[in-house]
Amino acid sequence: MTRLFHAGSYLPPTNELLTEGGDERIQLDPRGVTNKYGCQPSPDSGLLAFGSATASTISEAGYFAAEQIRSRLLATLHGDNVAEIYLAEISRIRNEFLDLYGLRQVSRVEAIVCRSATDAHMLAAKLVAGSPAAKMLAIMVQSSETGSGVADALTGAMHPQYAAQDASGATGNLRNSIDVEMIAIRTKDCRLRSIATIDDELEAMVSRAVTRYDRILVVLTDLSKTGVLAPSPTRVLDLKRRWPDAIEILVDAAQFRLAASTLQSYLTADCLVVITGSKFVGGPAFSGMLLIPAAAACRLMKHPVNFSLSETSARAEWPQHWPGVRSLDHVSNFGLLLRWEAALAELRAFCAIPDQDVGKVVQSFRDAIGSWLGEACHFDLLEQPGLHRFPSVAGEPWDRMPTIFPFLLFRSDQGAGRKPLPAKEVNKVYMQMRETLVTAEGLPEKSKTLASRCELGQPVLCGELEGTAVAAPRLCLSARLIVEAVAARDRGLNCLIERGLTLLEKAAFLASNMS
Repeated sequence: MTRLFHAGSYLPPTNELLTEGGDERIQLDPRGVTNKYGCQPSPDSGLLAFGSATASTISEAGYFAAEQIRSRLLATLHGDNVAEIYLAEISRIRNEFLDLYGLRQVSRVEAIVCRSATDAHMLAAKLVAGSPAAKMLAIMVQSSETGSGVADALTGAMHPQYAAQDASGATGNLRNSIDVEMIAIRTKDCRLRSIATIDDELEAMVSRAVTRYDRILVVLTDLSKTGVLAPSPTRVLDLKRRWPDAIEILVDAAQFRLAASTLQSYLTADCLVVITGSKFVGGPAFSGMLLIPAAAACRLMKHPVNFSLSETSARAEWPQHWPGVRSLDHVSNFGLLLRWEAALAELRAFCAIPDQDVGKVVQSFRDAIGSWLGEACHFDLLEQPGLHRFPSVAGEPWDRMPTIFPFLLFRSDQGAGRKPLPAKEVNKVYMQMRETLVTAEGLPEKSKTLASRCELGQPVLCGELEGTAVAAPRLCLSARLIVEAVAARDRGLNCLIERGLTLLEKAAFLASNMS
C-alpha cells in the first residue's frame, strides 16, 4: 500500500490527494477521469447519483471540506511535524465520529481508522485470532453479496507487493491460521433463502467448529449488496451466549445504512462493527473504520499489535493506548484524512435531521419505487427480507425500511414473452446509464430521460433464470439524497422520487433496445 509523506509545505491538489493512500481501486483510469467504481475525484452535480451501494462521487460540500483541511495542512506542516499533525487530525476525525453517533455516552468505544472495509475485516480477524499460532474459523455469507476481497481479508491474505518488512528487511507474518466458511443467502435461481434456514446452517457450522478451532469469528452482514441482513442478530447473539469464550461477532456494516440507535445496540451487545464513509454516507471511496466496544477491547488488547500491520495501518490510526501500537510506522496518509473529512461533512448534515424526517423520505421513496417496479414489464424487484434488527427504545428507526432496491432486467421476445437480460448485457446497460444518449432539444418525449446521466449500483451476480446468468443493478438512497430532499421539504421529496423514476425509465429503455 502507498504511505504518503509530503515534506515541507507541499501537498498535491485536493483531487489528486483524494485518489492517494488507497490501492488500485481508487486510482484513475488511463483517461484520468474516474476510478474503478466509475466515480471521479471532484463533484459532478449533473449526475443522478443513485449508486451508493457501490461507491459515491464526492459532493460539493464534501469537496469543500477536503479543500479546507488541505489548506489548514499547508499552513501548519513543515518537515519535522508531519506525523504529529496527522496524529492530531486523525484523532479529531475519530472523536467527531464518536460524538455524532453518541458512542461516548453508550460506553467507551475504540475506533481504528482504516483505508477500507476490506482492511477493517483483516484487522478484526487478526485481533480476534490474537496469536499467529491460534486456529480460527471465520463464517460469512457468500462473497458475491459482500465483497470479492472480504474472504481473503479475513484469512489475512495480502497482495505480495504489500508484504511488510521489519528493520532487517524480513517479511512480517501477514497470515494467521484462519479458515473461512460461507453461507449462501440466495439459491441458484435468485430466490432468497429463509433467514431461519441461514441461521440453522450457521448454528450447525459453529457446533462443529467449537471442538476444532480456538476462535470463531461470526460475520453478521448488515447489509449485503442486495440489501439482506443475515444471519439474524438475535440468533448470532444466542450462539455467543452459548460459547462466550470461543465466539466473537463482527458486524459488517460497510454499507452503513444504520440509525444511530442500531449502531449503539450492536456495540452495547459487544459486537465489533465495520463501517465506511463512502457508501450510504456519500464520502469518496476508501474511508473505513473498525469500532470495538469496551469489553471486546479488553479481550483483544491481551495481544499487542503486530508489526506486520504496518502495511495496512499507521500508528496514528489506532487508539494510542493500544498495546504494541508504537511498533507501527509513524507515517501519514493525507488522502485517507481528506476522504474522511469529506465523509464527515455529509454525516454532520445527515445526523442533524430528526429520525422521523429521515423515515418519511425513506418510506415515501420506497413506496413510489416499489409501486413503479411492481408494474413495469422490464423489471422484477429482487426479493428482500424484512430488516429485523434489535428492538429499539427510540421508536421505529428509519433503518427498518430498505434503502437498496435491486432489480432484474427483462426484454420482450416476439411470441415468447419476456426473457431475462443476461448479466453481460446488464453490465452494458449499467455503463450506458452514465452516458448522455441524446440531446434534449427538439427531440421526442423520451429525450429528457435519455439525456440524463444516471448512476446505479454495480450489478450483482445473483444466479440463473431460464438457464441465463443474471445480475441485479441497484437503485440506492443515500444520506446525501435524503438531506437534499428534507431541505426542500415536499418539493424536495417529489424531486427525489422523480429523479429515481427517470433513472428507471432510462434503464427500461436500454433493456428493451439491447441488441
